[in-house]
Amino acid sequence: MADEPTTEPQPAKRIGLVGLIKAVAFISVIVLVEVVAASMLVPTAEDTEATARRLVAAEEGQVEDDAAAAAAQAKQASPLADKETIEVELGRYNVTRYNPENDTTLIVDFELFGVVLADDQGGFETRYERNKVRLREQVIMTLGSADSTELTDAELGLLKRRILEKTNRALGKPLVQEVLFSKFNFVER
Repeated sequence: MADEPTTEPQPAKRIGLVGLIKAVAFISVIVLVEVVAASMLVPTAEDTEATARRLVAAEEGQVEDDAAAAAAQAKQASPLADKETIEVELGRYNVTRYNPENDTTLIVDFELFGVVLADDQGGFETRYERNKVRLREQVIMTLGSADSTELTDAELGLLKRRILEKTNRALGKPLVQEVLFSKFNFVER
């Protein structure tokens, strides 16, 4: 038994004054961060007052009808809403383009129409007849430089803007207000 190590009971470690101060400081910092975060989330007096006014107006029925608000926004969004317009045919197009990088062929087939103000119809027809081939070339060049993402866009927004710009440039005057696609088909093989 003399060979067995003796285990003497060790005194319990005491937390010193420095350790206690560290614990209190840590908890204080956490509480302070929570107070600052809560003060940022609490609405100001002005926000509370505005919310109360909206609730009172809603109870009294002074809120705009959603359909009326949507109609007003649509009218503001379309500058042609108050003007008389006509649709003119700008031609049928069948554009085929080969891409040697990925060995694919792109085929785009569509009818193109333009929206022209009724007052500008005579001027448009004159300029269109003089520049018909130039306009056709610009549309084909625009489609030739378009990539697959532009052609798969549901609204074809970028393609429409580019064709509109080049069409008006070919006409020499901004007579076409909007371009529209009909029977748009796009195949990549």
